[in-house]
Amino acid sequence: MQIKNILLGFLMLFVLLAYTQDYRYINTIFGSSTLISDVQYASASALNNPYSDESSTTVTNLLMDIYQPAGDVLTNRPVIVFAHGGGFVDGNKNVDDMTAFCDTFARKGYVTVSIDYRQGVEVVDNGDMHYTRAAYRGLQDGRSAIRFLRANAATYGIDPNRIYWGGNSAGSFIGLNSIFMEDAEKPDDAAAVSYTITILGVPTNYTGPDLGSLDIGDNLTESGIPNAVMACWGGVADTLAINTINSTPVFLIHGTADQIVPFNSGAPFGLSGISSVYGSNSIGIRLNTIDLPAHMTYFVSGEDHEFYGVNNGDWTDGEGGNEYWDTVVTKATLFYWLQHKPIADFTYISNSLDLDFSDASVGALSWRWDFGDGTISSLQNPQHTFSTTGNYSVSLYIENEINSWDTISYNISVDTDISVVETNNSQVQIYPNPSTLQLIIDNGEIIIKNIQVYNIAGKLIEEFRIKDSKYIISMETWETGIYYLRIQTDKKIIAEKIIKE
Repeated sequence: MQIKNILLGFLMLFVLLAYTQDYRYINTIFGSSTLISDVQYASASALNNPYSDESSTTVTNLLMDIYQPAGDVLTNRPVIVFAHGGGFVDGNKNVDDMTAFCDTFARKGYVTVSIDYRQGVEVVDNGDMHYTRAAYRGLQDGRSAIRFLRANAATYGIDPNRIYWGGNSAGSFIGLNSIFMEDAEKPDDAAAVSYTITILGVPTNYTGPDLGSLDIGDNLTESGIPNAVMACWGGVADTLAINTINSTPVFLIHGTADQIVPFNSGAPFGLSGISSVYGSNSIGIRLNTIDLPAHMTYFVSGEDHEFYGVNNGDWTDGEGGNEYWDTVVTKATLFYWLQHKPIADFTYISNSLDLDFSDASVGALSWRWDFGDGTISSLQNPQHTFSTTGNYSVSLYIENEINSWDTISYNISVDTDISVVETNNSQVQIYPNPSTLQLIIDNGEIIIKNIQVYNIAGKLIEEFRIKDSKYIISMETWETGIYYLRIQTDKKIIAEKIIKE
């Protein structure tokens, strides 16, 4: 008997553990991250700095560091690629904010990546042209990194359809242009160029090669466009290049007093001879104009460049970011999770103490029901009998194929005196149906306690308590589609489908 009780105890413990909700991607659920250093994702001709003549190049291996949740067994995880700032002049994949982002989000369950990309700008002469070419080379490298990860998804246990971007300054320019620029919009200065530099009064002519298309190098059968972009104090050359086909979700972060990359528009670094760029506010205005608003924004009044506590990516206090860092991490956590979460929802039909629950979720592969009375279920569409009448908070927790999750709860009143009629074969008359403006409920002699209106997704949108024998419901604010009436009388519940034309 004792052995039987012990086995039963282990079985109950196993069931409870199986129903554990870890809220992956929101909570920090791994104790550490593991690092694969210096993974070559591409090779390209890099400028030998300092330079005047772009023919002085060396083929360079482009490297990334890959962080993974320590001890993770999931093999199809979303990825976030982080790209450092530095004005396309300096910075690297090991700066403080990039490594902190990578470790933080790896502990939440992502695979994270920090990349190096080609740098080099000659700003003394023809600065505008050289900056355009430097940014274009960075854009090519960022897209190469995305393509590499998609091509090697199985090797690193990642989901090739959920690869996101996070950038600081120049890294944000790369991410934004990756989703907003098309090959047909390639800048003129990224083609073959001829230019003159005057040194000690002597003009010298130079040429620069055509830099090629947006996607160069290996893995060209893969897309180099990320599935979402977080841009910290980034910008673009022309917001008019953003159009309705550029619908990739964006999270824009910027300080309104930024002097490096203007919040609205202006020359970067305040340098004369450098064309204006358009910062996050201008990007946000353009997205609103074309009815593709940014999914999130975080604009901080009076703050300057890299306001979360770094200087060119390194902590300004040597220890960690300031209070804005925590806010950015919190908002970024929500932004990335929203890109891959399923949507939880359910409906139910009651008959005395017996309730039939129907899953109405989108994207769910597993379910955990908590009926609010100490019992749970993992069935998709469970039936449950409550022991007593009362009000219960019933919740549903779901997960999809990458263990991303959602949850929803409804307060449900359980009444033993009510039976269920799924179709309206009673004396209650509901007309006209279909209708465009109003719906008439004629209950005759039947006592109606309340009327609830649910949309096709099973969400309650209106509720009425009536005393008259005839009641008119306005449908003017409803969207066209199918709805369900749940009419609770003194003896039963009537369910009726109605249509708003």
